[in-house]
Amino acid sequence: MQPQFNIRKATNEDSSLLLELLKHTHQEGKIHLNFEREPNYFHATMVSTNLPEVWVMEDNHHSKLAAVFSIGKRLVYINGNKHWVRYGNDLRIHSDYQGGRTLYRLFKKYRELMQSDWMQTVILEDNNASISTVSSGRLILPTYYKYGKIVTHIIDIKKDIKSPAGNTIRRANNDDVGIIQTFFDKHAPNKQFYPHYNFAKIGSRDPYYKDIKIENIFLSFEEGTLQGMCGIWDQKEFKQTRFMGYAGTMKLLRHINNLSKKILGGIYLPKSGEKANYVLLHSLLCEANDGHVFLGLLAAIQQAYRDSQYEAISLGLDERDPLNYFCNELKGARLKSNHYLASYDSDPTRGLDSSLLFYPEIARL
Repeated sequence: MQPQFNIRKATNEDSSLLLELLKHTHQEGKIHLNFEREPNYFHATMVSTNLPEVWVMEDNHHSKLAAVFSIGKRLVYINGNKHWVRYGNDLRIHSDYQGGRTLYRLFKKYRELMQSDWMQTVILEDNNASISTVSSGRLILPTYYKYGKIVTHIIDIKKDIKSPAGNTIRRANNDDVGIIQTFFDKHAPNKQFYPHYNFAKIGSRDPYYKDIKIENIFLSFEEGTLQGMCGIWDQKEFKQTRFMGYAGTMKLLRHINNLSKKILGGIYLPKSGEKANYVLLHSLLCEANDGHVFLGLLAAIQQAYRDSQYEAISLGLDERDPLNYFCNELKGARLKSNHYLASYDSDPTRGLDSSLLFYPEIARL
């Protein structure tokens, strides 16, 4: 007799079943969010990791997927050098299978796959169920070592940002790829976990660069020398965030927030079932992590997109990053997440230079 459950590598033919599974596994918290992947689950996976590795648990008796997890690898900077690091995400368990031995079966496969590897993973601070699980100390789980917090800033794109005087800011073009790569190669290694970019691949068929446009990268120059850069990335064609509902006092606060937005500016909180409408910031780098260069880039982006369809710009920063100060002065909202390194072997945090900030490229989470 065929066993009821089987854990295997996902294939392209699983996409429709995976999309259906995502609909039943939203994230809990004050705001209930669902991270969707229409029209093809694997497009977002190939943006999150250079070497995707997705596994599914199927229920053979009922011909449906019970769970999924992704544990692919991506090339990031660690202590100034490029390393392949696993990124654990999209662990979703259908409500019909939560509890029992599902988690045990999944993490037994994790252990088999990871061996001496370790992985990055991110959990929303409000997701108490997931945080409780990783803190439970169950023997089948890897050890989750907390490595800082991520602040996700959601900045009102309609509200003007005052730009510091000085630098010249313009959009990039294909002739700029060389100076962009040189600037990136100099500065990206100074932040832990910065994903490596090959800017010559923008516009190619490489799925890791899907829908990035060179003209949506903004460059800041001082007397002809590049001082800062960041790009805008619209991912709605393959990755969406849906607001599923609001818990407790947030039901009332949503209405107060939206009324306040009309008067003072800020972020509109959608009705249950609506999708967020924002663009993501990527490839942020400034000479000496200069906040005024950063603010000038944000101001230029806001001016370029203020009359667009978008409501907000979203970016992520290490909680310790001084650039948070400039974001906190702007109209918008903030979410916090815990950043973990998980291992079945030794503590991966021991070999890391903790004096370096880390960079959470939220466009690739």
